Amino acid sequence: MAEPGFASAARVRQDAKGRELLADTGALWSALPVEWPREAEGGSAAALPGWGWRVRRSLAALLVRPRRSFQYVHEPVDHGAALRLLLTVRLPLWAPLLVALAVLGPPAPAGQGIPLFEPSLVEALALWLLLMAPVGVPLLYAGLGIATHVALTLTGGAPRSIAATMRAVGYALAPALLGVALLDVPLYLGALSLEVYLGGLAALTLLTFVVAGNALTGTHQLPPIRGFVVALVPAAMFAATQLLRAVLALGALPGYTPPPGLPYLVP
Repeated sequence: MAEPGFASAARVRQDAKGRELLADTGALWSALPVEWPREAEGGSAAALPGWGWRVRRSLAALLVRPRRSFQYVHEPVDHGAALRLLLTVRLPLWAPLLVALAVLGPPAPAGQGIPLFEPSLVEALALWLLLMAPVGVPLLYAGLGIATHVALTLTGGAPRSIAATMRAVGYALAPALLGVALLDVPLYLGALSLEVYLGGLAALTLLTFVVAGNALTGTHQLPPIRGFVVALVPAAMFAATQLLRAVLALGALPGYTPPPGLPYLVP
């Protein structure tokens, strides 16, 4: 086992190497460190920073310089790197949330405002969607990428492959999925109202729209107006999927209150 001093010195060297590569504007290195190989040429002495450093730097790049982060696209696209980033930001809070729900039990729904759905069915669906998060992330990645590529094709053609589109949209989702993970904790523990969640979801949808628009513009070298028009597709799909989860978790539809004595409402 390495002594703390040696481990600290190694981390300093790795961080310096990472910053050096980030400053390199050549096409040999991705602007997103999560796509870098495990080690640089030269072995352990030139080892690259660890996964945590790569995730933080990649998220910062997506937020600070989203278009420049997609200036170069290496094909075949490494979908595994994109999915690892998405799962890294989505799952660390997901597992403790499941433990908390197992210990405390799910909270009672705030209201019975979903017409024609039995409350226990709504609760079961909400918990099932939460349990499916590790599977839902790859499905969201693929579904949004395919739908966005179809939108590109219908609005004038897609200069690059569908894999490049999936990569662009997938990385654009990463900051928003981190926000979803943060919002899920109070949402499923019953400490968040639907109105507050809608405000947070609106901010995350706007963030997805901005990053996805820049990602598509940089990846396919499109005019900005077209890139942002197409970015409405992944932003809308992201908002719809997360709104569905919130509605089921809280048992209420936004702006809807069932009238008393509704004959077809299952009590």
